[in-house]
Amino acid sequence: MTSRRSFLKRAAGLAAAGGMPLLGSCTPDAPAARRDRSTGLGSGVPIEGGHDLPERQLAPLTRPLLRPWAADLVLLEAPSEELPVAYVSMERREVYVDREYRDRASWLLRAHISVSTALWRIPLAGDPPRQPITPGDEMREFEEQPIRAWDPTRVPTIDDIRIVRGGPARRRIEFACIPLAGGGGGGAWLSGGPIDVVVSDGSSVDTVREDFGLVGTGVRHADRACAGPGEAVQLVSWARRQLVGASR
Repeated sequence: MTSRRSFLKRAAGLAAAGGMPLLGSCTPDAPAARRDRSTGLGSGVPIEGGHDLPERQLAPLTRPLLRPWAADLVLLEAPSEELPVAYVSMERREVYVDREYRDRASWLLRAHISVSTALWRIPLAGDPPRQPITPGDEMREFEEQPIRAWDPTRVPTIDDIRIVRGGPARRRIEFACIPLAGGGGGGAWLSGGPIDVVVSDGSSVDTVREDFGLVGTGVRHADRACAGPGEAVQLVSWARRQLVGASR
């Protein structure tokens, strides 16, 4: 933890103990978010526009770039074409924010921003909707940083969150016998899908929250013809959480 964060946490502790005024926390209202009239799902991730599936559909992804991630995990690379407007790092417990999109980001993250400490209290995947976060919960408190401090080359971790410009769109992932890239595949080929996910369409009309996690399963083969039975692997990538793992 940084010295600044330690100071903020001590300040929060004093406030809770009555040693200084407790100003509480607030969640800024985002006008664009209000217009969406979005509903919530069990994970606490809003559904854009109140719909499970957006009408817009992107071209199917049939030649993805696949990289080894772990023993039974394969990364389906989906780099953002431009700097996100917000990024939540689970490893560093920091949230990087473009000030212009601060209100929108806090709404999409369902964050409570403490007035006394300036820490963002962000629900984690699986948390019940509207469950209050106790001050001092280190797993759910994040220190705000400017988006320019975010390193786009840093490898994401499971449950990282990014908010990118664009409208929500469906994309089908379906591929057959694609070689693993990155030099760590050991001569492996993968097949997978069909998997439907919701991602940003890359436009500038709105913003979309994408979570990094499991999106589906594939089969890893030792031969380039993918003729054998193969071995099941899980695919990780960026997608809107409520459709992560949903196949059609």
